[in-house]
Amino acid sequence: MRFLGSCEVCGKVVRTYRGLGQHLRFNQDKPHLELKARWHAWRNTYSAMLRCRKCGGCWQVSTPEQRHAKRCPRCDELRRTMGKREYESLKFDRPADPRQVMTASGSKAQWDGLVSRSLTWQRGDDLYMKVVLACEAGEAVSVTMREQAITYKVYRAIVEDAMGAKAYKRLARQRQKARSADNIKKAHEKWAAMSPNEKAREIARRFRGGSPLEKSLARQLRKRGVSGFKMNQWQSLQIDGKWCPREADIKIPLGPSHKLVVLCDGEAFHGPDFAFGDVHARIADDVATADAYFNAGYSVARYSESEVKDGTACQHFLTWLPRLQAGERLYRTWHPAVERAA
Repeated sequence: MRFLGSCEVCGKVVRTYRGLGQHLRFNQDKPHLELKARWHAWRNTYSAMLRCRKCGGCWQVSTPEQRHAKRCPRCDELRRTMGKREYESLKFDRPADPRQVMTASGSKAQWDGLVSRSLTWQRGDDLYMKVVLACEAGEAVSVTMREQAITYKVYRAIVEDAMGAKAYKRLARQRQKARSADNIKKAHEKWAAMSPNEKAREIARRFRGGSPLEKSLARQLRKRGVSGFKMNQWQSLQIDGKWCPREADIKIPLGPSHKLVVLCDGEAFHGPDFAFGDVHARIADDVATADAYFNAGYSVARYSESEVKDGTACQHFLTWLPRLQAGERLYRTWHPAVERAA
């Protein structure tokens, strides 16, 4: 049983080749990497044990071309040196070792000494007790699987045998809820510890890519000769005394130190037809976002979905473009309808 039993490096019990692969995956020190290389070399070496149809004996072949051979080398030699009738009259005693009567077609199970390649366990044996005690102690399933070099199928079968399928299902559900709550808590703590700029970068990483509405306006602008703008730019702005991450759908440069922030509002998500919560709170947040961009030195223009689709938004921008390039600043929202220059 090559490579099975105790790990050559650390002595850990390895019961199956799948468990060996898992063990080597989680141990990346130099001795284990060397063992992994030798194991892979062994796996990639072809070898099979074939059974001779004449004498019943087994012999080992080392190339795929030999896998369909019907007679062992000894019987081949007899067939060549004897007459056909004399050869066919030969009788041989069949081997008593049951492993010698297995037929093979390239599987290493036929020549590495393994009668079965599945892990077997019995109630109360060493593996059984280690898995049950680990479960009762609250150890994570992945940790137990890694420590015992077993699959989840084996882990579950042992635990269900020990406590019953319904009890294990109930326990698994409780653990899942506790793990989810813990992960949510950690995520909130991680978010709270991030700086405003780190929050903006993280949101940009998660939600990169524009909506069809934003892309539509961008295409209209390009057709009218507007270029050099950027889309979906996240940054942190001061809103109600707090740094909050906000996204500029389109940022258009207008001069050395002047940019226009364009916000494209789907009407189901903004304005009086907001369909997913408190309309007044949504509108107040949109106004606060526009104010924050304007107070940070940007020109800002919010356009509705209808204005983008019928071309009004693009035409409005082109009308304002000369004034913006001359140094004026624009504050424009579609709801409430406000438009002023500064």
